[in-house]
Amino acid sequence: MKGFTKEEKKAVLGITFAISVRMLGLFLLLPVLSPYAKSLPGSTAMLVGLAFGTYGFAQAFLQIPFGYLSDKYGRKPIITIGMLTYVLGSFWAGFAHTAIELVLARFVQGFGAVSSALSSLAADLTREEVRTQAFAHIGAAIGMVFAFSIVVAPIMAHYLGVPMMFYITGILSFVAMLYILLFIKEPKVHAKDREINPSLKNILKLVKDRNQIMLNTSVTIAHYFLVSVFTVVPIYFIKHGFPKSHHWIVYLPTVFLALVIMVPATIVAERKAKMKEVFLTAIFALIVGFTLFFVFRGVLAGALLIMFFFIGFFLLEPIMPSLLTKLTHKDLRGLSMGFYNMNQFVGAFLGGLFGGIFLTSPKTMSIVDVAIGAIWLILTYKWLSSIKIPRSSKEVEEEFLEPPGLY
Repeated sequence: MKGFTKEEKKAVLGITFAISVRMLGLFLLLPVLSPYAKSLPGSTAMLVGLAFGTYGFAQAFLQIPFGYLSDKYGRKPIITIGMLTYVLGSFWAGFAHTAIELVLARFVQGFGAVSSALSSLAADLTREEVRTQAFAHIGAAIGMVFAFSIVVAPIMAHYLGVPMMFYITGILSFVAMLYILLFIKEPKVHAKDREINPSLKNILKLVKDRNQIMLNTSVTIAHYFLVSVFTVVPIYFIKHGFPKSHHWIVYLPTVFLALVIMVPATIVAERKAKMKEVFLTAIFALIVGFTLFFVFRGVLAGALLIMFFFIGFFLLEPIMPSLLTKLTHKDLRGLSMGFYNMNQFVGAFLGGLFGGIFLTSPKTMSIVDVAIGAIWLILTYKWLSSIKIPRSSKEVEEEFLEPPGLY
């Protein structure tokens, strides 16, 4: 971690650990939660979907309020309250004996919506010249947690059980909370206080901006796909005689293949100005995956969907936030990222809701998602064809006719 002071390094490592633990609690359950929820007394297809969806619902609508409260009352108090709520929800989910209890526990977990507050804390405790590097470390950690979780989760569920997975993520979250509480200092001046406050006029401009609308729509659809796929496919595998303890056999090579494709594709997108091509290729890969899931039968159909889904999703994940920063004025990026994060969880909520509906007819999911993907591809092609993607942040500043003013 070159360029960081000792205090910055300690802060970034602690915040990275806290965010990674939170993401671990989300990603680790993706491949195993729907079969587990289905096995609980009182389970219905809708409740299985809501076990995913209620978490996303709570997260979506509390990201911005928690961020605001952390601005007003300090980062650490709000982060502590949020993470403690998440810990309590995790233990309740582990103790849940019925499907409705699990849904309610997941809702309580979702109340620990501290991602925006943690990101703000990272910004507060790093100088501007190393802040991008700090967020790159956090992003890389999240990527590794995702890959690790998807592969390891079925094995952990088989040998430890899903309740123990809830307990483990709860304990790790508690440790992360204690670390931040005891070893990370509360910033005296928030990063937002050192920057220009955007005028209401520019906020409205941001909300109405076509680039923002398309990117927020894209992240909503991508995370809707993510959660709906992992609500439906694990149960689909089990119904076709592929036990959950063996699901890693599909996840391991497909995640590895997606990572191998993602790294050079991301480099080409950035350095060779091929973001448009990579973006469209990613959406096309998702459409191919859902199409093959409809055409083929059995475990092969699920495996092909997972393979193309990971390729498309892993290509989109680094491209979308990169485009967001390139197409947003620097003084509006914080607000823009808040809406972006909110829409991730809106997508997760919709994925859980409709994934539960699709459990009774998995092939219907492929038809619906191919249609959504096709419309998304056409609209994205028209949008990307009509814009020039800046090569540097300086170009973004020059393109704004009216710089953000003061209230």
